[in-house]
Amino acid sequence: MELRLLRYFLAVVDDGSVSRAAATVAVAQPSLSRQLRGLETELGVVLFDRSQRALRLSPAGAAFLPMARDLIARADRAMVTMAMLGDARTVPLTLVAPETTVADVIAPFVAANGSDLPAINVREALPSSVFEEVRSGSADLGVSSGAIPATLSTRPVASFPIWAYVPDGHRWAGRARIRVADLVTEPLIVLGPSHGTRRLLDAAVAGADLHYTVVAETNVPQVAQALAAAGRGVAVVSDDGRYGLHGLLITTATGPLRIPLVAAWDPTHYAAPAIEELVASLAAYVAGRYSD
Repeated sequence: MELRLLRYFLAVVDDGSVSRAAATVAVAQPSLSRQLRGLETELGVVLFDRSQRALRLSPAGAAFLPMARDLIARADRAMVTMAMLGDARTVPLTLVAPETTVADVIAPFVAANGSDLPAINVREALPSSVFEEVRSGSADLGVSSGAIPATLSTRPVASFPIWAYVPDGHRWAGRARIRVADLVTEPLIVLGPSHGTRRLLDAAVAGADLHYTVVAETNVPQVAQALAAAGRGVAVVSDDGRYGLHGLLITTATGPLRIPLVAAWDPTHYAAPAIEELVASLAAYVAGRYSD
């Protein structure tokens, strides 16, 4: 069944006559009539009651009408979608990132540059699952610090310091830095093992042949800071400070403890050029926002 014939059928229904429909679809009236009868032959039913002066749908035609409209609507949507794929910048992209990255990086970036960006659907995920969602096709772009499948293209976006957050009145509140050897003397509020921040902290502590006491563990960085603000311990996270807390850079023998933020995408993605452009813009934004 040709879509062209369905469009002719709908034109006759909407215009109320073959003559008016012929003008609408720019087809000679005799040719349009022949093609409508050909459609009826193909379907094995009579679509129009031609016994009256006015052309009316037969019962079979009335039953076929919503199906014809649905088929044409689907075909039109498919054409629009495929046309959009030709211009990758117009295709909505799904970006997945950890909660902290969404709050402190992605959302401010969209707020500052939204009018110049393709449509972005942003979702949150644990750092350990971000790039797996990209690899499986559930997301078009991932931004995280987790392990990256070898099949994905990558670009560094930023490298953020890991902070030890303490409330006002804490004995470290007036300091800018804290050595990891001193940090472990306090009870710590840490993120779960799926977070890069936790893995880097554990590696630094183990590398210095130290250990620490966990007073609370959470997968939500804001909760870690809230517990620190309540005086429960020192929160170790990489997100921006909240609740009036004071942040100290955690230093090791090789320098401040930092966590890399990387963007990753499928290099065969139909919108790969647009994704690469988006990532470049994100990296430039982060460099300016966190230049200090």
